[in-house]
Amino acid sequence: MRKLDYYKRFTYIPNEVYEHLKGLEDAAGGDVDLVILPAMTGVGGDQPALQPTVAESDGYAFDVTLQIMNKAKTKVLEFFNGTREVKIDITSTSGTIAIDDGDQGSADVTENMTFENGICKFTITMDGTWAENETIKVTVDDSNTGIMGYTVGKNDHFLVKVKANPPAG
Repeated sequence: MRKLDYYKRFTYIPNEVYEHLKGLEDAAGGDVDLVILPAMTGVGGDQPALQPTVAESDGYAFDVTLQIMNKAKTKVLEFFNGTREVKIDITSTSGTIAIDDGDQGSADVTENMTFENGICKFTITMDGTWAENETIKVTVDDSNTGIMGYTVGKNDHFLVKVKANPPAG
C-alpha cells in the first residue's frame, strides 16, 4: 500500500490533497509527459492535426493547448506552474502567423509560454498567402529542460498542413 493511501485512512484532509500529492510522487518517479492538442492524426499519429485549404488559411485561427500529464494521459498534473520554451516553425514564404493577439510575422516564433495548473493555452492566427503543402510545426523545450528531472519536450508536432482548394463546380 502506498504511504499516502495509508495516511489517508487516519486524517481528515480532503481527497483532492492526497490526489495532488500522489501526482507529485508519481512525477518524481518519472510518470510525466507533455501532450500537445490538437493531436496529430493518421494511423501512426504522424499526420497534421489541421488541414485548412489555401482559401481558408487567410485569417484561419485555432487554439493550441499544452498539457503536462501522466504517461497514461489520463490526468493533468496540476502541480506544474512554470514556463517552457515553445517554438512555432512555419515553412511558408508569404504566409504569416501571430500568437494570441501579437503581431503577424513571417518567421519562426520562439516564446516562453506560461503553464498554470499543468496547462498552457494560446491561439495561432494564420494570415497572408499560404500555399499548398506549407506547414506549421510546434516544438516544446527543444533544450531538453525537464520537469522534476525528466525530459518532457516534443519536437516537430505536426500542427498544420495547408491543402489545395477543392475543384470548382
